Amino acid sequence: MINKDTKNNSWSAETPNDPIKICIATTPEEKREIYHFRYKIYVEEMSRHLDEVDYDNKLLYDEQDEWALLLYAKVGSELIATKRINIGTISDFPQKIIELLSLETFQGYSSVNDDNKFAFITKVMVTPAHRSSPVLYLLMVKCYEICCHNHVQFIFGISNFHLIPLYEQMGCRRYYKNFFYPGHGLAVPIVLLTDDIQHFRKVRSPIFRIARRRRSLNMKTIEWFNAVFSNQASIINSQLITEDELWNLLCKRLNGLPTESMAVLQDLSEPEAKKFLHSCGIFVQCDPDDMLTFQGDISYTYSILLSGRLKSLTFQRPLKEYLTPGQHFGANGLTEHNKHTEEIAATSSAEILALSGIAFQKFCRSHPDIAHKIVRNTTREARKKPGTR
Repeated sequence: MINKDTKNNSWSAETPNDPIKICIATTPEEKREIYHFRYKIYVEEMSRHLDEVDYDNKLLYDEQDEWALLLYAKVGSELIATKRINIGTISDFPQKIIELLSLETFQGYSSVNDDNKFAFITKVMVTPAHRSSPVLYLLMVKCYEICCHNHVQFIFGISNFHLIPLYEQMGCRRYYKNFFYPGHGLAVPIVLLTDDIQHFRKVRSPIFRIARRRRSLNMKTIEWFNAVFSNQASIINSQLITEDELWNLLCKRLNGLPTESMAVLQDLSEPEAKKFLHSCGIFVQCDPDDMLTFQGDISYTYSILLSGRLKSLTFQRPLKEYLTPGQHFGANGLTEHNKHTEEIAATSSAEILALSGIAFQKFCRSHPDIAHKIVRNTTREARKKPGTR
């Protein structure tokens, strides 16, 4: 059960042990604890290389922290999660962010109000022990309410491929081209429309119950977004496509059954393969020159080429010489968290099926027998091909 403490401006959720409390950092001590928590997650756990790291003091912060709301979650005295939200007009954001998120396009959604406020959520992280808890939902609810209070229509964020299902299940949409984000690799911009009630219902978003209580909905914003970003018709939302629809789509791209071309599906029945691909797969479109893997980065997906051409920038050879649709490239981030050993880029428009390691952890709990076969297949494939491409 979720409760709100209006006096202390915090939220809590009852758990079997201690309640999770969501608060906004106001003191220098709270903020420093968040900066150190970020360092532990991004630098020590994920080995990410970021320009804004203070290695001497083990802190991670940047200029956006100066005007951001810093949310954090605690169980007792332990900080377990944090999220940053910047709310402002387009002039408040760095030009690079304006370009990557295409904020100028959104600025044009209303010719009446030139002071449209946008929200940008970043630095979202949860300690490993609580990644299956309701803490991310609590943070999202708090952010959503803050944005509604500030009359924000569009809440922006960025997502790596392996987290796309998580954010799409929250109600976010993909809408624009991929981009390189320092320290994160290839990422995709996402946006949540605060009045997108019907979409929240369709994807079974956990914030639907909160959003539907709103009285003044601006449906013109939804209509404007759907008209301007009509490319959404070609974006495969992981929460809206069915098992059979995804399977049929993959069959068309591969000119055959996925079980015949994907080594990871060996010995799986068709129903098992369908369930696994639908639970863990993300259909991603890439542009020429998109960097798909970065040497030394930890992989969180198992990537399979569906169409297009790739090349290795590390070994200076076109991957098309040996990589055909249905084959895996990059390090195994599905059943393990290996590091990429080469940098791979798209040389043409390409389609990728990214199998999420985060989603696979949940899949293991609900379908252990199928998951065991997947682990066996990835282990077998690694033995056949020494080293990770």
